Amino acid sequence: MVTLQAIEQKFTQLKSKRDVLVEQLERSNTELASLKTHIETIQKSRAVVQEVAQKTQQNLEFHISNIVSMALSAVFPKPPGFVVRFEVRRNKTECDLLFVEDENEYSPLTGSGGGPIDIASFALRVAYWSLNKNRPVLILDEPFRNLSPDLHEKAGEMLKLVSERLCLQIIMVSHSDDINIHADKTFVVRKKAQLSDITEL
Repeated sequence: MVTLQAIEQKFTQLKSKRDVLVEQLERSNTELASLKTHIETIQKSRAVVQEVAQKTQQNLEFHISNIVSMALSAVFPKPPGFVVRFEVRRNKTECDLLFVEDENEYSPLTGSGGGPIDIASFALRVAYWSLNKNRPVLILDEPFRNLSPDLHEKAGEMLKLVSERLCLQIIMVSHSDDINIHADKTFVVRKKAQLSDITEL
């Protein structure tokens, strides 16, 4: 037969366990509330970062597209448009560089000749430089080698304009007299035997 003392002892044990469980539950609830607050803070921070990133990307899209489109317009009578678009693929942000004609977008590397690619490539270098401006010098080796010869003079004018407007010194190797006539200084390099003969024009 169960005695009153045994029942009291069992009650005391159960009460003690209950008190421990209540204390653990209170601690867990406090930790849960803290974690919920932490998650909310992280979500708010992520939203701010995403908004800043989106605005930065929009500014970059405009800045780069504007420079490349102006360069293409300065050289070609009917230039393609140029679009920069940031896309998230496989949880990574990637940048698409596209030409646009008649509302059709296409990759410059697969859907156009080398001339527009040369101009766009030059303008992309200028756009990249303008974001950092670590030194006011751009060194190029035959940047317009695929450009049609009848457009060389326009390319030279565009180079001169970019150089003057951005206070950017452009040092360039070129075999095109039509491009070179717009340079502030031109040096002709001829190889004689094992030496280079340099003459300023």
